[in-house]
Amino acid sequence: MNLWKLLSSNKKTLFTTPTHGQKSLFIKELNEFYKRDLSEIEGLDNLSSPKGILKNIQYRACEIYNTESTLFITQGATTGILAIMKAIIRPNDKILVARNCHKSVVSGAIICNAEVDWILPESKSEMSLNWGVYGEIDPKNVENQLKLNDYRALIITSPTYEGICSNIEEIAKVCKQYNTYLIVDEAHGSLFNFSDSFPKTAIQCGADFSVNSLHKNAGAINQCAIIHMSKNCNASIDLLQKSLNLFHTTSPSYPMLSVTEETVNYLNSKEGLKEIDSLILNIISFKNYFKNTPVEFLEYENHDTTKLFVKIKGMSGEKFSEILNCKYNIEDEFNNDFGVLFQLGIGTTKAKLDGLRIALLKILDEKHELNYVPKADFQPQPLVKIPLYAAFYAKETFVNKNDSELMISSNSIIPYPPGYGILYPGEAIQQWHIKYLDENTGVIKL
Repeated sequence: MNLWKLLSSNKKTLFTTPTHGQKSLFIKELNEFYKRDLSEIEGLDNLSSPKGILKNIQYRACEIYNTESTLFITQGATTGILAIMKAIIRPNDKILVARNCHKSVVSGAIICNAEVDWILPESKSEMSLNWGVYGEIDPKNVENQLKLNDYRALIITSPTYEGICSNIEEIAKVCKQYNTYLIVDEAHGSLFNFSDSFPKTAIQCGADFSVNSLHKNAGAINQCAIIHMSKNCNASIDLLQKSLNLFHTTSPSYPMLSVTEETVNYLNSKEGLKEIDSLILNIISFKNYFKNTPVEFLEYENHDTTKLFVKIKGMSGEKFSEILNCKYNIEDEFNNDFGVLFQLGIGTTKAKLDGLRIALLKILDEKHELNYVPKADFQPQPLVKIPLYAAFYAKETFVNKNDSELMISSNSIIPYPPGYGILYPGEAIQQWHIKYLDENTGVIKL
């Protein structure tokens, strides 16, 4: 019996949490969800120490992903990142982190009292300069860094928010050579395990740990996520579970856990593979429709095809996004100076893509002036003056932003989306940062 059916079979009179009585008093449309919103009653197991049905469904997930351990999370991949970091990083360990990491990695570094060195992704390639997005992490740069320092872990994002994948296989070999754990934030790669049309998963390529957000493009509801630990990783599974328990709620949503189970099972089924194949074919067809037009698509050798990054040559991404939103009631995931990112996934039907295609054709027919010339602008190498964990507790004062250059920031600047920072506490404020600051900005009082 799967978890959803088990939740549906409850006939007991419950004097337990949650006390809503398995019905919604406020939003009647949610009653089917409420019926299954139970807690750790007898027979439903405990996610903090699974021994029954939750242990079984996580074990089945291990078989599907070919991992040593796959753990379910109801609080998003952020919790997974924190748990992995806490399980392997000791106070004052040095870690190497890709600068385009999600902000959860910075939170983890503060919690673990880790010293962070940054590695910048590629930003001078033709792709980066033509789209204003970071490229991949160069394995050679990783090796150069690992030669110079004893790092406990390397943490990178692959695929990136825009779908760029690094050469995890080569990076994993380098990390193994220097006894450095490789943690891959693979939140946006939740379909990779299920189709050869995508790049290989981080685990398949030799990473020690990865996380997937099943709500990103795999059809699950928000906050459904999973942690993977490789069979070749020498870390402790028990310590990973203990670390997850530090951050995870003691009241996990059982309906969300059942959604996670069903999502993984569906993706692994013939029906799921057919749906993925259909999605990819629809994306290819969509792109082919715009050959010999000013519409261009980000194409990269190792790219997640569900990330549809589009630009109209000569139009700013901001204007493109505004027209879509205001005139055609279409909201994109993210835009930059160059173009607009559309997030696609299992729920992206052909009809939905057809609607976007029609809107783009109408925009082209509107004869906008197409003379805008964007310019790629990437952040400089950070100047770290105080470790993150020390800056977190430092005393703060406020100055006018125009007087703040080379002062030490007490705050983070993290545009969201995409959720990676351009300035963190303990770093010197450079001229490039000032345009992003509040008029009165927080700096550390030395």
